[in-house]
Amino acid sequence: MSESQSVTFVRAMLRKGSSVLSASPADEAPDPDSVPDWRYREDSADTLLMRAIRYSALGPIFYRVAAFPKVYIGFLVANGSAGIVPVLSTTIIGMLLNVFAVWWVVRGRGIRAKTSGRLMYADLVVGVVLTTIVAATAPAEIQPFAIDVAWTWMVGTVALWTLSFGLPAACLLLIAAVPFRAFLTWAGGLPLDHPLAMSRSVGCMVALVVAMVTTAGILILLGVGTRFALGIGMRRGQRAERLRTQRVMHDSVLQTLEAMGLEAPDDDSAAAERLAEMRATARAQAAELRRELTGPDAPSARGLAADLAEVATEMARDGLRTQLVAAETEEDYRLSHARRTAIRDAVREALRNTVKHAGTKQVVLRVEECEGGVAVIARDQGTGFSMLDRPPGFGISQSIMARLAEVGGRGTIDSQPGRGTRVTLWVPH
Repeated sequence: MSESQSVTFVRAMLRKGSSVLSASPADEAPDPDSVPDWRYREDSADTLLMRAIRYSALGPIFYRVAAFPKVYIGFLVANGSAGIVPVLSTTIIGMLLNVFAVWWVVRGRGIRAKTSGRLMYADLVVGVVLTTIVAATAPAEIQPFAIDVAWTWMVGTVALWTLSFGLPAACLLLIAAVPFRAFLTWAGGLPLDHPLAMSRSVGCMVALVVAMVTTAGILILLGVGTRFALGIGMRRGQRAERLRTQRVMHDSVLQTLEAMGLEAPDDDSAAAERLAEMRATARAQAAELRRELTGPDAPSARGLAADLAEVATEMARDGLRTQLVAAETEEDYRLSHARRTAIRDAVREALRNTVKHAGTKQVVLRVEECEGGVAVIARDQGTGFSMLDRPPGFGISQSIMARLAEVGGRGTIDSQPGRGTRVTLWVPH
């Protein structure tokens, strides 16, 4: 996201609230300000980000949970037990409702935009009712202090509105709070110019402004941080998908093209046999490519040994005789589908390298448990090679090493000229 896009995004987020976060960068309009707020909230209501940003509401809710006891204790210290019934009742109700809200937000599956808006209005109504009851029932001499306790709810309401609807809506709420606070003073039987009521009213307004400004800052940090994290994730995802595509091309299409490029035998019967082998290879590679393009295989109950036996059968078409030494155990089934697939495909690439470079048609494939995981060792007695003279190509670096690293595994290659090659592939349980 460029600097101009960041500024535009922050401006739109402050105007519209957290609903702007739900649009991914790729789906975002060039100018978010030109998109009506209801479109942001409705079109994006079911996205993953929209379900995730509900947790931003926990900030104001946790504030209430912590502030209600603190303000109530301050009231007791300053005023004793005078007017304690409405104040204590408001504190208990406020605590219970907000504890329930925390549980509901954490355990819930997310809410639609319309439901979110209704909840914000319901939250405002609860705050108005609580503060009005306290103002009307508390004794006049301590009424301004009693309102301070109930006002804790209104501070959280302004923070929630800033998060959900943006600064314009929060400012309207702040403006409406001025006559409402005057109404509370009047409801308690105090004149509007009462010194104590005036000072406490100013304090209430300052608390709302602080809540709005603080929440706006949190919203900016949350929004910008989320967008940058999402952008980084998208770039990494694109890179991972590009590598996956390259592996598919290397492990399937390229292998078929190399087979087609082999010199045909002079004998007609041998040439026909070779052509049949190429066709069989092409069909097998086409099936493999089709599986890759349509997504990962569905998890099956069979173990790693069965997968490796299938790979050995595939390699037999290229003339490679594979001796598989493995025993199905209960532990073998503990490999996740992703790890089993990764080590299977890495073994396939290692065997293909044996066919192309080792100068032998025999390989021993052994499966064993070690170091809290499963290791597959491929050993041939071919020509071998020097790791210094022949740096790893794409097949080793990506189709073997990187593929295993993505699932927490690793691979090592031990080879010397004239002494064959040993490839060890390991993945954790």
